[in-house]
Amino acid sequence: MKKISISRHLGRCGLFWATALLLAATNAGAQTESDSTATSDENGKAEVSIELRYTEANNKTKMLETTVKTKVEDAWQAAKGVPVNFYRNEAAPGQLLGSSTSNDKGLAMLILPEGEEKFATPSFEYTYIAAIENNERFEDTEEQITVAESAFEMTLEEEDSVRQVRISLKAMDENGEEVPVGEVEVNLYVQRLFGLLPITEDPETTDEEGEIAAEFPADIPGDTAGNLIIVARVDDHERFGNLEFRRKINWGVPVVVDPAKNARELWSSRANAPIYLIVIVNAMIIGIWGVILYIVYQTFKIKKFGRSKVNLQDTK
Repeated sequence: MKKISISRHLGRCGLFWATALLLAATNAGAQTESDSTATSDENGKAEVSIELRYTEANNKTKMLETTVKTKVEDAWQAAKGVPVNFYRNEAAPGQLLGSSTSNDKGLAMLILPEGEEKFATPSFEYTYIAAIENNERFEDTEEQITVAESAFEMTLEEEDSVRQVRISLKAMDENGEEVPVGEVEVNLYVQRLFGLLPITEDPETTDEEGEIAAEFPADIPGDTAGNLIIVARVDDHERFGNLEFRRKINWGVPVVVDPAKNARELWSSRANAPIYLIVIVNAMIIGIWGVILYIVYQTFKIKKFGRSKVNLQDTK
């Protein structure tokens, strides 16, 4: 009777699993390619949508921001590399403000030039349009918003050790005069390293005088000099869009930096990583490679054993 050696058996098993893995990878790649196919219209262009937002910062910088998305397998995903044209009042060549291309998050932004006031309507409103036009991949689409002129101010006051953040919001009436705007929610934050820290549990609301007075906490850490940045924001207002005001002041608790204490922390550089973390990571790496080398060693032993057994049978 002809006997199959252990080494040949291992070779066939290895070939079987390699083929199975190759087929699985091929199917996964095909599935991924299928999932990334965008929904197209009758002209072969993909469906696309635009979300247009207006932001005004410190009553100076005015910006238009769009989020471009395309429909992929009934789900909207960010579209990268899509040129977006921004217009004033109408989508016509003479009203073009500028163009921008969406990034990997689908965002395209344009800072508005100064002197937009002369293009306001009699009610001091501005109309802006974002449009995707004559694109090879996506169908034409546009989005329009109308925002009103406003004056959003923040002042910081301190009296008898009490610190207050005061907000004022006014808008133009039909006669071109500033009037207070009430019943507008304003969020107050402190700028942190990775985001914004709310300093009030709920948004503050402007009164009939268009004002807010909120007490500032006395226990928020600042930098080494106690400086921090206070941020006031109006988010997605139906009339004013997004308004933001930032101001730097030394109302924070100064941070005392101890080089000896912070020499080895999780956020330190690689050279100053904590000792226990270095030991754990290196132990894991050594353990993983040890297992791999042990498996390779055992495989060679099995192969050598199979050959020796075949030679022994041949001698018999």
